[in-house]
Amino acid sequence: MVETKKQSALDSSGNKLPIDKSDYEEEIFTIITDENYEEMVSDFCEAIFKNSVFEASNTSNDVIDTYMLDVNKLLKQLPRPYTIVQEFYHIDRSFRDTYYTYFSNQHFQVKRYSRRLFFFAIKLSEKEFFTQDEEEQERVADHFMGACVINPLTTGVIGRTLINPRYILNLKSSVYMRLSQFELNIYGKKFNVDAFPYRMQDEETMRCAEVSLLNLLEYYANSYHDYRSVVPSEILENEKRHSHERVLPSRGISYPILTKVLSEFGFSPRLYNLSSIDKYSLSQITQEDELKRCLHYYIESGIPVALNLLPIGNNGSGHSMVCIGHGSVSKELVKKARRNKWISWDNKEHCHPLINSADFYEDYVVVDDNQPVYQVRPFQHLSLYPDMRVENIAVPLYKRMFLDASDAAAIVRSILHHKQFGIDVWSDNFLNEKEDVIIRLFMASSRSLKNFRLNTLENIYAKEAYVIVPMPRFVWVCELYRVENYEDLKAFGEIVIDATSAFGRGHSACSLILMHYPNVIGIRYPEQTTPEFDEMIELENDGLFEGYRKNLQKIT
Repeated sequence: MVETKKQSALDSSGNKLPIDKSDYEEEIFTIITDENYEEMVSDFCEAIFKNSVFEASNTSNDVIDTYMLDVNKLLKQLPRPYTIVQEFYHIDRSFRDTYYTYFSNQHFQVKRYSRRLFFFAIKLSEKEFFTQDEEEQERVADHFMGACVINPLTTGVIGRTLINPRYILNLKSSVYMRLSQFELNIYGKKFNVDAFPYRMQDEETMRCAEVSLLNLLEYYANSYHDYRSVVPSEILENEKRHSHERVLPSRGISYPILTKVLSEFGFSPRLYNLSSIDKYSLSQITQEDELKRCLHYYIESGIPVALNLLPIGNNGSGHSMVCIGHGSVSKELVKKARRNKWISWDNKEHCHPLINSADFYEDYVVVDDNQPVYQVRPFQHLSLYPDMRVENIAVPLYKRMFLDASDAAAIVRSILHHKQFGIDVWSDNFLNEKEDVIIRLFMASSRSLKNFRLNTLENIYAKEAYVIVPMPRFVWVCELYRVENYEDLKAFGEIVIDATSAFGRGHSACSLILMHYPNVIGIRYPEQTTPEFDEMIELENDGLFEGYRKNLQKIT
């Protein structure tokens, strides 16, 4: 059993004992409550700062408050009461790598060890933590909120942080996020947490773009066997191959180099630039609207992406962050989207106008080292800095995801108004004349899509059709909704296309795998090279079906 080095800061009732502030630096268990959090959080941060960064005891409170501000905010943000369990000599893989790469070469000494804080959403004693009782162990594990690494630096003090957003976000409406389950160990105990990696830049070895890369790469390595975990020095080595000057001390990197680094780690990245998006003189959709749509397609697909923000006019420094989710539907944006619906010019007299659900969302969830972990902010104001907008989106795609979001959207529009496969041909008996149709576009793994349809479709022949048709590892899916059914995600139709195809072939409907309209499903097998169905399955009592919900977690 691990023993505390000094007397606990709280008695058995959770009341603070009159001990010296410096004791917090060696307390394994510290309980924070509504009654004591203001004083205890301040004292706790001061003790950690003096132990981790400066050994001198005469450091002013103003200096401490400045460098520990982010830690202070995090500790005050967690729901009370909660318990902090400290690991004093933690070897953080990322920090130890930068230490030996850079900090150990400096004249003035930087400490090697980090400190790690585990958070539990209950009052927790030493006896309860180390108990062998299975029910008590399960109770402790169920209240695990996550962990935060404190690095011995004056800038970028918060290192690798993994916290469940349910304990952080104070929401008025639901958000939908992409998370991964991480396993953490402390004092012989194993805990799991659904989180997305967060850390701060130290401004010497890592700037915001490197932090974005490290967070993305850690997420993908933890989620998929196709990728491996990396350390900061590996990112810097790859930067060096494509940069025209030294990479240490870091001055940040451009997004073309960032995407090149992603490709070095096994991705097939796609880079979108605001100014390179086509303009259409007769359309009310701006370049920024199209960029936002593209972002939303990937976020709805459960693909975290890196965002590059620049000051409007490009006068000043840029910033980088990671987008991992979106908020709820905005009723005002729904009205705007209905005014911007897409109509087939060749069939404009009797076609069904298409409303893009990507236009319904204003808020997005970002992981930004300049802000506390998990921020829900409007697309126009993702950064804390004023007058900044998204200029570049770097998407870390799997190497066989050949069809990107913008091309997939074009293919889907073409299919939906196709003379053979179009919605006008197959849904006349279901939809009213010229009735608006909402489209929801996203990418999904074929295995997950088949499993979801198998468990949610009611018609046995519809289930069979989804199961038997061969699909590549990833597919683009376009669900179809009547306006009144979208809020409940009850679709009446669906188009599934091949994510390994290319736009040239796909535009002629050769990438179409499955077509599901009311009372009919058409499927195509890989050997079918012409745009024709191998099987057409008529369905009786084919009602509305559940919209796909496996890419993002709902946080309420």
